[in-house]
Amino acid sequence: MPKIVAAGIVTACVTAVLATLPSAAPAVSGPSAAPDFSGLWDRGNESWFHAVPGDAAGKPLVRVSPSQQQEAGDYNNPILQPWAREIVKANAEKELNLQYVPTAHGSCTPSGVPEVLNLREPVQLLQQKGKVTIIYQRDHQIREVYLNREHSAHPQPAWYGESIGHYEGDTLVVDTIGLAVKPLSVVDGFGTPHTDKLHVIERYRVIQDGKRKLLQVVFRVDDPGAFTMPWSGMVAYYPARAGWEEIVCAENNRSFSDGTVLAQIPEAGKPDF
Repeated sequence: MPKIVAAGIVTACVTAVLATLPSAAPAVSGPSAAPDFSGLWDRGNESWFHAVPGDAAGKPLVRVSPSQQQEAGDYNNPILQPWAREIVKANAEKELNLQYVPTAHGSCTPSGVPEVLNLREPVQLLQQKGKVTIIYQRDHQIREVYLNREHSAHPQPAWYGESIGHYEGDTLVVDTIGLAVKPLSVVDGFGTPHTDKLHVIERYRVIQDGKRKLLQVVFRVDDPGAFTMPWSGMVAYYPARAGWEEIVCAENNRSFSDGTVLAQIPEAGKPDF
């Protein structure tokens, strides 16, 4: 219980900070230096989205369970199409009954967009002339954001889709389509599904929170196949306190015995020796 209380304090602080921040940077015309996103960033104890203050779009789902260990989402959120609502409802009922619902990050598969923003472990943005590579500590996952080009006419569906970006002043804008529809490809921690029409636009920028820097990400989701309206959300990364370490999902030092809240451990089809 103390752990949950501490996390609640962190959540309240982050929510208060996000509520005071503008949701997007203004576009700047003419040539300018790219913003500096160097360093390691992480989400701390958070693994959910905040609503964007003043945005008229729909709101992200919120947790309805009393514990952060239960990923039960608000299936009455009006952004959900009926079929998507039933999936979120079924997931929530299982979670509230202490039944584990498999997740991407709990099953050693990529998290997809925008759910990848909920990974708590550090992330690093490597800025190059023609692209930005986003590296996630968890399981060596990466995203490649190609700059200043058009989307492919028919992008090959993939876990992280096809991401095209450009800079607007102090903001990196990332436009992603072509996100694959697979059993564990969802948009949030509540198992909210999406279709092949999913389109996500993220806006990354570094802002100041008192004496500390924040990496703020505001995003917008549009998927007429799963949602009744576009919706938006935001997250904040703080400078990571710990350094980079190797985290390999299949080698996690955790219990996979019956009755735990973890997915089945991956097994090799044949022995290595």
